[in-house]
Amino acid sequence: MNMTGNGNEVIKKVKQTIKKYNMLAQGERVIIGVSGGADSVCLTDILNRLKEEYGIIITLVHINHNIRGEEAKRDEDYVVKLGEKYGNDVKVFSYEVEKKAKEEGLTVEEEGRKLRYEAFYKTAGKNGKIAVAHNMNDNCETMLMRFFRGTGVKGLGGISASRDRIIRPLISISRKEIEEYCNERGLDYCTDSTNSIEEYTRNKIRLNIIPWIKKEFNENIEETMARTGQIMSEEEKYMESQAEQAYKDCEIEEKRISVERFLKYDRVIQRRIVRLGFREYSADLHDVSYEHVERVISLGEKESGRIIELPGGLRAIKEYNTILFYKAGNVNEYCYNIEIGRKNIFREIGVGIEFSFVQNVENEKKLYTIALDYDKIRNKNILLRGRRKGDRISLYGGRKTIKKLFIDEKIPVSKRNNIPLLAVESDVIWIKDMKVSYEYKACEETKKIIYLNIWEV
Repeated sequence: MNMTGNGNEVIKKVKQTIKKYNMLAQGERVIIGVSGGADSVCLTDILNRLKEEYGIIITLVHINHNIRGEEAKRDEDYVVKLGEKYGNDVKVFSYEVEKKAKEEGLTVEEEGRKLRYEAFYKTAGKNGKIAVAHNMNDNCETMLMRFFRGTGVKGLGGISASRDRIIRPLISISRKEIEEYCNERGLDYCTDSTNSIEEYTRNKIRLNIIPWIKKEFNENIEETMARTGQIMSEEEKYMESQAEQAYKDCEIEEKRISVERFLKYDRVIQRRIVRLGFREYSADLHDVSYEHVERVISLGEKESGRIIELPGGLRAIKEYNTILFYKAGNVNEYCYNIEIGRKNIFREIGVGIEFSFVQNVENEKKLYTIALDYDKIRNKNILLRGRRKGDRISLYGGRKTIKKLFIDEKIPVSKRNNIPLLAVESDVIWIKDMKVSYEYKACEETKKIIYLNIWEV
């Protein structure tokens, strides 16, 4: 079928978008998420028309959410036939989305999106691209939805044209253009009845708010929002580069920043530094709000030891003149029995330990050797472990709790549970890189010496 000016213009715009964002490369496998609606059918037709030019291999992926009964089965059958029409492989996934949403405490919209992308990535494998049919109207709806809920510059940048391996070739095409393209090409498509259900947030924006804006303020709101999103994206990219430099300036070790340097920056950069501190746990940042970030910033003026708890188990703690970003549950818990007369290797901790009547350790990088009173440890259950409540050690000035010792030595709270120590019940013999118990050390009265040999592994 010959294309009119509109159809050719759509193809031209799509190719410009593909080139601008470097979306496709020769020989790539491309997964297209196909619901059966006009947007995804249009995308399927366009990429199939361009597949020889770009040398891509296409697979269609359809998700049956099992919400709309026979209508959902109709859409599934339609996508299978669409794949046959173009000679594309088709993968169909079926989920009880409403049931899963209830089990996981998510909305149906959130659960549906989660399952869709799991299916897309599973089918795409390690290197395949994932093409989804978001268009200019979707971008406008998303930007408004984020604005109403509260967002920053990044959120107002709208839907990314390309991110990770997800590509959106139709992002600069309006829904009107898509429908006209389908009509010109004689492409049938399915209409999802849930698109008219106003209980969904996005539908409320699409059906009520945008038509009102068009009527009362701006009939070209989609184009206006697209331009705004482009400006915001470019400014976000610049601001993020500035924040990266600031974070590097503040960072004194992994996920730990200097409070003094941090407080020198403007509040705008401080907010971004906080989010960069948690970037390793980016999946949990979705629920971190402006208020949460402000509370973390306030740590700069708080006393040492103060902790800010954030959603998803994220934590920020003020430790003396630093702030550490971490996730609860990341502390390694361990407890090992130490056998006298045998080399004990603990690679996960990075040390080797041997109680021996000989001082030297052969073929190892020895850190130090400590002479102990054998009679005081014989027949005792010696453990290598992290600290526990009630642990104490004998020093020249008397017995002291490990907690008090760590405070006096200014050991950061986040590191205290990871420092290995040797103990008999709650009586500590040795603390790595710190102290040896005065009570267990060999002295003039010692009848038999045993050596504690420690080395790196």
